[in-house]
Amino acid sequence: MAAAQENPQPSKPAVSVPGPEAEQWKPSLHEFAIMAVLSVLSLIVALDACVIVTALSAIVSDLKGNTTQASWVGTAYLLANAVMMPVISSLSDIFGRPVCLFASLSVFALGSLVCCLANSIGVLLIGRSFQGVGGAGIIILSLIIYTDIVPLRFRPKWYGIVLGAWALGNCAGPVIGGAIAQMTTWRWVFYIMFPFCGVGLLLIPWLVTLKPQTATMGEKLMRVDWLGSFSFISSATLFLIAVSWGGIQHQWRSASTLVPMCLGTAGLVWTLTYEAFLAREPFMRLSLFWNSSSVATYICGAIQGLVLYGQLYYVPFYFLAVKGYSPMHTGLVLLPVMVTLVPGSIMTGLLVTRTKNYRYPIWTGWALTGVATGLTLIWDVDTPAAVWVTTLVILGFGHGAILNAQNFAAQAVCKQGEEGLAAAMYGFLRQFGMALGVGVGGSAFQNVMALKLKWEGLPTDIAAQSESFVIDLLKLPDSAFKSRVLDAYVFGFRGVYAVYVGISGLAFLLSLLVKRFDMDKEINTSHMIINRIKGSRLPEA
Repeated sequence: MAAAQENPQPSKPAVSVPGPEAEQWKPSLHEFAIMAVLSVLSLIVALDACVIVTALSAIVSDLKGNTTQASWVGTAYLLANAVMMPVISSLSDIFGRPVCLFASLSVFALGSLVCCLANSIGVLLIGRSFQGVGGAGIIILSLIIYTDIVPLRFRPKWYGIVLGAWALGNCAGPVIGGAIAQMTTWRWVFYIMFPFCGVGLLLIPWLVTLKPQTATMGEKLMRVDWLGSFSFISSATLFLIAVSWGGIQHQWRSASTLVPMCLGTAGLVWTLTYEAFLAREPFMRLSLFWNSSSVATYICGAIQGLVLYGQLYYVPFYFLAVKGYSPMHTGLVLLPVMVTLVPGSIMTGLLVTRTKNYRYPIWTGWALTGVATGLTLIWDVDTPAAVWVTTLVILGFGHGAILNAQNFAAQAVCKQGEEGLAAAMYGFLRQFGMALGVGVGGSAFQNVMALKLKWEGLPTDIAAQSESFVIDLLKLPDSAFKSRVLDAYVFGFRGVYAVYVGISGLAFLLSLLVKRFDMDKEINTSHMIINRIKGSRLPEA
């Protein structure tokens, strides 16, 4: 890598304009280095979110937890992840991208350390929450920084680097988690994060040199929307907690579910009202929802988060429980998704950049996702490999197309100058959907499985302990009892998949409302790059 300049200067913002110059846009060496750093960070965040899936049974067993607590290992991360995204996005506008990105990675590393040392489920959940907060900043700032340095027309192509790393982490996570759980202690699931965190903490201050407009610390603190941020975090947390334990830990009609859900909903309504009419500098811009195309895009983003994370959780669970695969083998069966999702997202980015049309990939992606999700409904104890491999290949291409095209549709649909805000809102809603996905899927699975167990005259407690019961199930000899329990698991999985089929179909219909908008937009940002690497294509200021 080239040596640093002695007196780095802020570069002029790149501008995307129609014509030959825009057709030839390429990143400078410095901009490409920033993309590489963001890719590494996105990889570890995605890896962290999914690596525990195949190691979860080992974690729960070692820490003497139950199925409900197991679901919270994933939910705690996603809940903290979702509620912090809009706030961190707003803070990055005030304090700068590098400061917030460095702080986010530091919090993520702290959470990883807590998880490594956890001796109880409670401590593990604290660590997962810290990881969620840090991961929120990494994910959302990766999106926003691209709006600062890459013209919209070319973002789908170049963001494919980050998106590919993110998708790779999501798909490789279960493989790595399974290998760790099978060969060594589950604590290595979190230890493997530290080398990546170390590299990131070293490179961020040197390479991610986007500087906001100059202001004093007092002026920056005055700009923070303290009341709106606090109201949103508390209200969204209450709402997601209620959804997560509704129908699992507590009945939907119980006060334990209804009270936090009603308080959370009321708080969110108040927050939106405050942001729209009272906040001096709102952290959440409702102007983003200005037409049917933007509303449909954001809803589809939330739905994909719900479906994608739900499938990355319950598909491996199916192979562990019903097929009786080892954790490592379970991770390997997800390779058909990995080898199609990553190339699918990259090819979609190239296609959108070339054609400036994001609608066809979105429609195709939702059609493929709906078909693949429908095919999971026929999975049972004896499903041959040819069937589930085909299903996962189709699923990978479908999600890959949606991940890239839909992301930048939100930025094309928004008003001029709001691309960074649109990226943050889309990232938040997708993550919000992921947080809902675990709760919705868990409620559907346990309730449908319990219903089947009741019909079979078997203890319904098996559904409540379905994660930890897998270990006992695999030890049982072939018998009528084991066969009936496996049928109950299959019935529970079909209940989850039926929910995903329905909402995937809804997303396809909503995607038809997304209209085509011009992608030749100028970059509009106050966060300028200070060039520290020789060979930049940008002129010195």
